[in-house]
Amino acid sequence: MEFRHRATLARRVPRFAATVVATAFIAVAGCEVFWALGGSRGLSGAWGGSHDHLPVGLRLASAFAAMLLVAGAIIVIGRARYWASHDRLGILRWGTWALVVAMMLSAIANFASSSSLERFQNGPVALLLALLCLSVARSQ
Repeated sequence: MEFRHRATLARRVPRFAATVVATAFIAVAGCEVFWALGGSRGLSGAWGGSHDHLPVGLRLASAFAAMLLVAGAIIVIGRARYWASHDRLGILRWGTWALVVAMMLSAIANFASSSSLERFQNGPVALLLALLCLSVARSQ
């Protein structure tokens, strides 16, 4: 009985982690799209926190970041096997490990930022997302 409970829990934790990561990625992608389209609310926590309005180059970077975040959400949900995709498991496995590395680098960059919002909000969130991605990446 205990073994079956442990096996069920071992499947549920990565799926829950994948859901949290995908939700966070989609939420941040929405902000990136907003900024790419010229919005300025919340910019104190993005791109160093020094812009009232993003220049064209950073608006394009925001659009690209949004696309990467949506792709990351798809990868992590696929790795948690929310759909049957046995022919793409290698791509999803390596993609999830790439997300672990990317989120760790994001955490380091945010902790090193001059913006206090990036240091005290975005840094810990990126670190938490990296750990959740690690949980999904290590899952069977």
